[in-house]
Amino acid sequence: MESAAPLDLVGVDSEAEKAYRHLLARGGGTIEDVTAELGVTYQEGLALVERLHRFGLVSRRTSGEFLTVDPRHALRALVESRERQLASVRDAAGTLGALFDSARRTRNGGHGTRVISGPEAVGDRYYRLKQSARAEICSLDRPPFLLAPNGPLDEAAVGRGVRVRAVYAASSFVADGGWQELGSLVSKGEEARITPTLPVKLAMADRSAAMISLSLSAGITECLYTEAPPLLEALAELFERYWAAASPLAGGHGGGASAPPPARVPEEGHAPTDEERNLLALFAAGVKDEAIARQFGISTRTLRRRIQDLYAKLGTTSRFGAGVAAARRNWV
Repeated sequence: MESAAPLDLVGVDSEAEKAYRHLLARGGGTIEDVTAELGVTYQEGLALVERLHRFGLVSRRTSGEFLTVDPRHALRALVESRERQLASVRDAAGTLGALFDSARRTRNGGHGTRVISGPEAVGDRYYRLKQSARAEICSLDRPPFLLAPNGPLDEAAVGRGVRVRAVYAASSFVADGGWQELGSLVSKGEEARITPTLPVKLAMADRSAAMISLSLSAGITECLYTEAPPLLEALAELFERYWAAASPLAGGHGGGASAPPPARVPEEGHAPTDEERNLLALFAAGVKDEAIARQFGISTRTLRRRIQDLYAKLGTTSRFGAGVAAARRNWV
């Protein structure tokens, strides 16, 4: 049986679909057209059209009018995006199944893998894991955080020639201080990337031992520690998938990933600054303006001025357009 709101399958809810069909029939329109047709407030109409714009179904003109994009192209792109997301879920089944099997073996006395519970036990194993690394540390990091900043551990690891790679979830930069801490780590040699979400927390040393969270609740501290080669191989593949898909963060001299002073907009074709690369990475991860400004230690108004400078440089008026233009210039 066909769905009454088929676009809901790709994330476009029924109200947004009504607005989209109305704009399609007219070849475009304004917020006022949508509010009059659907009988909603201006703010509600604005939210609906902005949602369609975010999905790439309409484009905004400087006059404030929205034009519809050919649905044969726009909807195909949405379907392909959803297919990639579902494929990622399917691909994760093997890794998560390995975790399930390993945890079950652990509770039955399996060798080389065990469950560790409690803040002190987990913290002690985490520090020992990082201190044992001689070639590489790989991590997937996201809240809730259990331990104090890992700067000294990672800095010491880099100092002894260890390659440190970390993928951070966007939620890592909601609380104050996260960006400054990361900037310090990047300036000292950590390679960092950012992604919208992460399903687990992972730390791996030399691909010979790893810890992975079994709970993401702030009130439960429990992880799986393993030295089992098959499970380590699966976890390494999981890390590399997220590393390849995440957006790189740039580090500046002395300030790491923190924002440099504002500068005039460079000419087209000029290489991007560290700030511009980091803004694009944070855009891709879905971090909101208020959180970015708080992490950079600047006002939201100052941040938005810098964002407008970046938009002008890229010839766009939106985050989505900035991402497309940046990709075309091989900035990301």
